[in-house]
Amino acid sequence: MTTVIRESEFRLKAELKAKRKKVPTLYEADEAQYAGPHKWQVHRWAKIVRKLWHEKAYARWTRDAFDSIEVRGLEHLANLDGPCVIVGNHQSHLDTLLVDAILPQEWRSNLFFGAAQDRWFVKGKKKLVLKPWYQSLALGNFPIMRGGGKKALAYASWLLTRGQKVFLFPEGTRATGSDLGQFKHGATLLALENEVPVVPVYLGGLKKIRPKGQRGVAKGHAYVEILPPLDFPSGTEVNAATQELWQRLNKVHLRCSANAEAETQNQAA
Repeated sequence: MTTVIRESEFRLKAELKAKRKKVPTLYEADEAQYAGPHKWQVHRWAKIVRKLWHEKAYARWTRDAFDSIEVRGLEHLANLDGPCVIVGNHQSHLDTLLVDAILPQEWRSNLFFGAAQDRWFVKGKKKLVLKPWYQSLALGNFPIMRGGGKKALAYASWLLTRGQKVFLFPEGTRATGSDLGQFKHGATLLALENEVPVVPVYLGGLKKIRPKGQRGVAKGHAYVEILPPLDFPSGTEVNAATQELWQRLNKVHLRCSANAEAETQNQAA
């Protein structure tokens, strides 16, 4: 009788332990399916190749996409010699093209873009024309797993410790509505933990040129506004930092949206 009870208790404990066992997150479960990050992309030889391939990877596509580009606030980059986190609203697959187009060469070679790992860094994906190694070498991209938590930011943090600059889209995905999406905390976490400034950059006009879900490009006018860098004091709460960042970019977004609406009404009149 005692033996039976002990065996039952053992089975019950084993079942409870199995239930308490940590369920793998999407990031942990799928990690083996993805390529990168490739730390060699910060080496001098890789940056030389990236510069040589700039015409193929960026410049020719920029000419096809944009009739003209209006830039404001470029002077805010003048004193940012060290690492920083740059954030922008996410409208289109052309966003990184636009950012690259308005930056001087010394910024291009030290700037790396966060890209969705589950879209751009999948191993053996035949439909993926731009392979993961090309993303890392020619485009200066690095993988970020959406929903991967703090672990997803580890490589971005590593880049900052190497004196590089990191560009992130805190909305997490391309916008489909007219409002600026709420920001995730990754960018401000990186800035606070590494004690580097955050540079908000507003990108406009890209929804008309190539909106989400559209493969073709309707060549047009694009707009970039670089806001003054934010240096968050030590001890700043992540929520507060993220909200301040969102408010600053949303203020520009509302102004640009109102101007676009007024222009449309004037053309219709």
